[in-house]
Amino acid sequence: MNRLSPLEAYRLWSKTWDADLSPIVALEERYLEPLVPDVRGKTVVDVACGTGRWLVRMAQRGARVFGADFCLEMLACARSKPGLAGRLAAADARRLPFPDASADVVLFTLALGHIVPLRQVIGELARLVKPGGWMLFSDFHPHAAAAGWRRTFRSNGQVYEVENHAYRTGRLLREVRAAGLALEQIIEPPFGEPERDLFRRVGRDDLFERTRGVPAVVIAVWRRRP
Repeated sequence: MNRLSPLEAYRLWSKTWDADLSPIVALEERYLEPLVPDVRGKTVVDVACGTGRWLVRMAQRGARVFGADFCLEMLACARSKPGLAGRLAAADARRLPFPDASADVVLFTLALGHIVPLRQVIGELARLVKPGGWMLFSDFHPHAAAAGWRRTFRSNGQVYEVENHAYRTGRLLREVRAAGLALEQIIEPPFGEPERDLFRRVGRDDLFERTRGVPAVVIAVWRRRP
């Protein structure tokens, strides 16, 4: 299996990201969507926004949206979506071009494992959150990584692995607390029946049965006290 750096991987993956069937993304969206606060009239910043999947949803809910990603090819896909042109920045999550306390909601989804060091990126995300604001987070679960799962995708008939650092949940919680945000909720779901059909459609019913008891993603909500 070819192993790629995150930037190399997402340059290639951008061609099919929106069309790919991803049980991880489906699971994450199923659990994270209900946790999104009321964003109407609020400013939402999506860091590592990729092709803009969450930005589109937030804009539809009435938010003022801005996104940043380090991959120009992913940003090009996002830019083609309604309402996102002119609201996207090419930027590293460790050095963001947004002012302090500029966001009512910061989104950071399925990206932390691709970035080091942990403390620097958490500090940068927390810097953006206004008093009373929220940070919504998701990532590949460290238990899944410990069980031998890999972050992979297919392109032109080949399977590629994306470099990933499996940060322990306890360490993540300590770093965010040290950055000044208070934990509101954390969820660590495994795959369930709603994802079964995605496995079936790619011919991996067996994989669903083997993985269904292992936490696949970690989802957390933090808030900066008013």
